[in-house]
Amino acid sequence: MKKKILSAVMALAVVTMALAGCSSSSSDAKTDDKTEETTDTATENRGTVNVGFVQLVDMADATAMYDGFTRTIEEAGLSDNIKIDYQDAAGDTGTMTTMIQSFVDNNYDLIVPMLTPPTQAAVNIAGGDIPIIFMSVVDPVYSKIVPDWDSVDPNYLATGTSNTIPADLIIDTAMDITPIADGQKICIMYNTSQNNAQCTMEAAAKYCDSIGVEYDVVGYADVTDAVTQAQAFSKGQYAFVYVALDSIIAANFNQLGAALTELGIPSYGAADAMTMGGAFCSYGVDYDTVGVMTANMVIDWYNGKEIIDMPCQRYSDFTLVINKGVQENLGIELPAEYADIATYVGE
Repeated sequence: MKKKILSAVMALAVVTMALAGCSSSSSDAKTDDKTEETTDTATENRGTVNVGFVQLVDMADATAMYDGFTRTIEEAGLSDNIKIDYQDAAGDTGTMTTMIQSFVDNNYDLIVPMLTPPTQAAVNIAGGDIPIIFMSVVDPVYSKIVPDWDSVDPNYLATGTSNTIPADLIIDTAMDITPIADGQKICIMYNTSQNNAQCTMEAAAKYCDSIGVEYDVVGYADVTDAVTQAQAFSKGQYAFVYVALDSIIAANFNQLGAALTELGIPSYGAADAMTMGGAFCSYGVDYDTVGVMTANMVIDWYNGKEIIDMPCQRYSDFTLVINKGVQENLGIELPAEYADIATYVGE
């Protein structure tokens, strides 16, 4: 198992992150070749277009994605042609819905929603009327945004980018670094109110079933509830805890991380924002690159390519991230093959 994971990890570029995933079968996915190249210029473009851009919450990874997105459009010389109306809902889903409705009311040409909740809202409100190129959706198939990874629903006309970190990659890494002792299980924690968390929890549970690893699933309603649940664990009860993808816990992981570390339980996060906030380990994403990938899809659309001919693209260049302070508090010694490739935070 270690050989399988390390061979995959060593091929990955060392990048950064901060958040947001889901199907465990996506660990072999490759970023579409066209994201590595300059987008082709079609003979005819769409003239001047209005693009509605909406994000649910402002955070470091969101900023990195938006910066990569706008920079790529600017470098393509299209800033005057692709006019972006940037809207931040500040965490309020009602405001987010109103923003998307305004894009529809004003007959915008394209909507670019960031993350899963805004994308689901955009599909429900504008799907079929205005094309959608989403950014950083964990699993658009699980969320029923697209029928499968290779197709676009002609009724919704939605496609875009995904940067899910495969659950099997994280769990295999965890079992290599912190092996399961006799009598121990692992614990999968997830936010019961978030689609992304449900998705990544199910992927982790399915993978554990496939390899015969015993586990408990612990749901929580919010950060306070997550900490309360963790404080009820016993020392030595779990070899480690895997925390499913959850934007709320990712942005506020310090309390949960401290509770688990105090119990001597290593925590592995589905996003490197969790490790920056106090989890022991995760994998990271270069969110600037996700923004670039999404921008290139927008440019392709602007240059005449139809949404129906643009399947989703998946990011795949993950890097191992270790919280040095948590590692020292837990007394964990990384195997050399992991120590040599890790990016360290929290020193």
